[in-house]
Amino acid sequence: MKTFNVFAMAAATLVLSLSSCSREESATSGSESYNVALQFRNASTRADGPAAVSGTTVKIVDGYIFFVSANDAITKVYSISSSPTTGSNILNTDLSAMKLLEDVPGTSTQVYMVSNMGTAAHLPAPEVGTTRTVYMANVMKVEDQGEYTEVTSVGNAPLDPHPTEPDRRTATISLSTNVSRIQIKGITFEGDISGTVAGIFVNGYFPTMPLNGTSVAGTLVSSGSVESEYDENGTVAGKFPADLKTYVFDEVSTGFSAQTGVEDVVTPTTTNGVWGYNLFASPTPQVIIKLTDVLVDGTPLAKDQFITINGFKDTATDQPIINLAGGMIYTINTDKLVVKFENMSIIPGVTPIHVEVTVNPVRWEETEVTPNV
Repeated sequence: MKTFNVFAMAAATLVLSLSSCSREESATSGSESYNVALQFRNASTRADGPAAVSGTTVKIVDGYIFFVSANDAITKVYSISSSPTTGSNILNTDLSAMKLLEDVPGTSTQVYMVSNMGTAAHLPAPEVGTTRTVYMANVMKVEDQGEYTEVTSVGNAPLDPHPTEPDRRTATISLSTNVSRIQIKGITFEGDISGTVAGIFVNGYFPTMPLNGTSVAGTLVSSGSVESEYDENGTVAGKFPADLKTYVFDEVSTGFSAQTGVEDVVTPTTTNGVWGYNLFASPTPQVIIKLTDVLVDGTPLAKDQFITINGFKDTATDQPIINLAGGMIYTINTDKLVVKFENMSIIPGVTPIHVEVTVNPVRWEETEVTPNV
């Protein structure tokens, strides 16, 4: 399926251009209306999967374009999909050419766009007669953001008078996302230790976030040092339920065996892949790595062990990262995540290590980070 990118290399990319081709009387309401021409100017995983690359674009797969009046009322709605039916529907592959949107009410002063909602079946479509404020308070779920190339994105712009033609209107929207991404390329083990990397958990995430980008609809979920909740199979009721597996935690099941003076590296099963998690913008979470069947100098440990990444530091600036920002990729390279016996604890969330991450100033913007272990 052909799709079109909404994030390009430049942070301030102009995404869509709207201009009215005519102004006419609406046959149904008798009020002034516009025919608005729409064109996209630059058409173009989670868990164990391919790495996101700095500058990677986000595609428009589906979504809505809707117009709003000065009193916040939604006046007209268009849907975007790969297989539109009848009515106010736009084929996503049509967005590379001029697209005529007919009978946009003349009371419209703003245009809004919400893209990539195909997995969000719980989110309603915007409706004429309701308000933008109410609609944008609808919440996304973290499990809606599975593919990093298709995260939910929003934007809006005023319908401005054309500088030379009073019957025309223009608008430019830049889409942005409140989703950020953490990705881990691998784990290096040092010392005479062996065992199994059983799971990776994001400790501290928003399960929901409204389309308007605030966090008022969700409470930050944190398991702290509750060992029993870090179940890589998702069978324990708690902060890591089965339906969030691969979204905020993973079962890994990969063995490691380091010897004194010889490192062992655990990497994802996907070639050149990462363990990646798409999260709503939030305070920087902990990343908890669970180890099972651990032996130190040949002696088995009685309990599971945990590695706690307690913070990120920007590799380029050497400064701590306090909050995850939307549209950013925080990458932990294998050589920055080095685990020794002294980094292990039977209690998750303690004995932290520090990790450097890499971030570049583009969206998706990648940052190499050093983990606080």
